[in-house]
Amino acid sequence: MLQFFRSGLTSYFATALLGLLIASFALWGIGGDILGGAGNSVAQIGNDKLSLNAYAREFQNRYSEIQQQSGGEVTREMVIDRGLANRWVSELVQNETFAYAAHDLNIRVTDKQLREYIMGIEAFQDTLGDFSKSSFESIARYRGNTSGEFEEFLRRELERQYLVRSLASSISVPKAIEKTLIKYLMEERTAEIVTIPANSITEIPEADDETLLKYYESNSANYMAPEYRDFRFITLSVKDFAGGIVVTDEEIEQAIGTTSVVSGENDKRDFDQILFDDKESADRAFADLEAGRSFADLVIATGSTAEDAAVPENTMQDVTDSYGANAAEAVFTTEKDKHTAPVETDFGWRIFYVTKVAETSGDSESLRADAETRLKNEKALDILYEKSELINDELAAGAGLSDLATTLSLEVKVALDTDLSGYNSKGDLVADIPADPTFLAKAFETLEGDEPLLEEMDNGEYFLMVVDNVQLRALRPFEDVRPSVVDLWKAEARKNIARERADELIAKTQDGTSMEELASASTESSFNSVTLTRNDQTGKVAQAIHGSIFSLKAGSSEIVPAADGNGFVIVKVLSRKLSDDSMPLAQSTQLKGFLTQEYQQRLMQNYWRHLEANLPVKVNQRAVNAVHDQLASREQ
Repeated sequence: MLQFFRSGLTSYFATALLGLLIASFALWGIGGDILGGAGNSVAQIGNDKLSLNAYAREFQNRYSEIQQQSGGEVTREMVIDRGLANRWVSELVQNETFAYAAHDLNIRVTDKQLREYIMGIEAFQDTLGDFSKSSFESIARYRGNTSGEFEEFLRRELERQYLVRSLASSISVPKAIEKTLIKYLMEERTAEIVTIPANSITEIPEADDETLLKYYESNSANYMAPEYRDFRFITLSVKDFAGGIVVTDEEIEQAIGTTSVVSGENDKRDFDQILFDDKESADRAFADLEAGRSFADLVIATGSTAEDAAVPENTMQDVTDSYGANAAEAVFTTEKDKHTAPVETDFGWRIFYVTKVAETSGDSESLRADAETRLKNEKALDILYEKSELINDELAAGAGLSDLATTLSLEVKVALDTDLSGYNSKGDLVADIPADPTFLAKAFETLEGDEPLLEEMDNGEYFLMVVDNVQLRALRPFEDVRPSVVDLWKAEARKNIARERADELIAKTQDGTSMEELASASTESSFNSVTLTRNDQTGKVAQAIHGSIFSLKAGSSEIVPAADGNGFVIVKVLSRKLSDDSMPLAQSTQLKGFLTQEYQQRLMQNYWRHLEANLPVKVNQRAVNAVHDQLASREQ
């Protein structure tokens, strides 16, 4: 059984099945009635608590995946505001609940079984298919775990999946239900279809001006011109000033030296680290180190291993990302073979021991170029700040846009006849308008005659603006849009005629005239007869027509709009038959799979509700929000 379970876990089917089951639990959500106090933990599951650290790691891992998939477009606020974070909480709590239940039922995975499973996972293997310890440790670090923590996570995951699979895999669909549903899906219907296209109708009388004008007034929303504005503006950015800045060789050399020593951009550190739950424990350990106790001895005493404590080849940015700016400063100002004082990180106190300092000289020319660019940008940023301060002073003194341009040697740009999207009335993109949406949004919030204000865009650039003219959204003159009115009126007239003809034909079918005979009497109409099953995969007819055929009674008919919008279709069902034929093997296999998944989901849903009520499971939403706030403040 265990071997069957292990092989199943590595199969695509089992992974997809278990993923579907657990994902479906998240859609049911965690009821508001179980949101309650759970102390300083995110959730309480039976006698266990789900720590803040565990959820923080889960959030960071999920968020990093989405960031990579979206190219950095998805923000932390979007994840939280759109409910994705709540879904992650639900999934994590449900996974931990099933793991708890598995352990409570004495389901265990031995060290040997765990080792075999880990060594068989492709993500932990090298190009030759052999287990790669470095890959395993790298993934563990990426998840925010030590190797030991990651192993225990995988052990609990195996226990959880063993429980889920043992419950779900025993489900089978009753034969009676399967046969009934197959008979329903294999139902066969024969229908006649007459198509009446609108575009081919030519006998449309010419509309007089009165008719067109009435149509124009009734459909005025189609002929509205957007609001247009004329405005003048000044933009300020770092690149405006960086080009005219000169830096000396001495400044560049100093910047290169400062970069390698202080910023950590050009060197790396290897270090060991120990995590403590509170400051008191960290202070006691620090006192032992100061008294001469070795760091390696302290690692073992805290229940960790040298392998778990070691963190190789980290730049200053790496340390900042993993442990925070204070930790990075401590590590990069500590000499080799020395330890730091206790440092408070986001989720506990740590002491670091620097084991290696690796300086990277880099290419001298590229280092000089990078240093020169950085120095110019820094000085340009100072100038930008000084200019902004001066501008605010001048504005407070009553200076206008032209005055500022003259005083500060800045260019005033003009945008005429511009809509909210940045286009003019001719449909051309207006030149020189900043791409940042903040700019145009402000342009259409500002009132005509308002005094200019210094505004900052999301990209760090600044602008000032004066709105000179506002042309409100208005109905375009009839004569300007007359050709469009004629075209749309004719299209509607054709559609109305096509509908009238469809009504006439469907009335004649009630008198017993055949659909084929009616279609042959009209040069515009076409006739077709089809026989379809309810689960038709051939695409012989459009989806709307297929739905009509299988919703009508035999002998009934109705008018359906053509799928391409060109006229109408008359559908008449001639007969229906419940087939005794068996469904094709591929389709019946797929159907059985869907039914099995439905039964499995219902079983697991009920089991989850049982665990939720009887363990019980409680989620502390306040603690969840606190984790979000702490991660957000760290990012800032």
